[in-house]
Amino acid sequence: MIQVNLETENVNNAEEWVNEIANVYADMEISDVNVSGNKISFKAGLSGMDDTTSDDIKLKIDEYATMSDTQLKNISF
Repeated sequence: MIQVNLETENVNNAEEWVNEIANVYADMEISDVNVSGNKISFKAGLSGMDDTTSDDIKLKIDEYATMSDTQLKNISF
């Protein structure tokens, strides 16, 4: 699992938003969600992939942010 840290602008229910990523992408696993203001942190991985990279996770988060019309100010790993 890879530690993900996001800074957002327009997420109303951040924990629900993160959990929905796992619903949209069946192979994505999410745990340890922590929300503080406009900052969201969680652990993410892709089931069945031992060689998951932060770029793999970033691709899915960026795609989901576009689909959900969410503005991400920063993504760090």
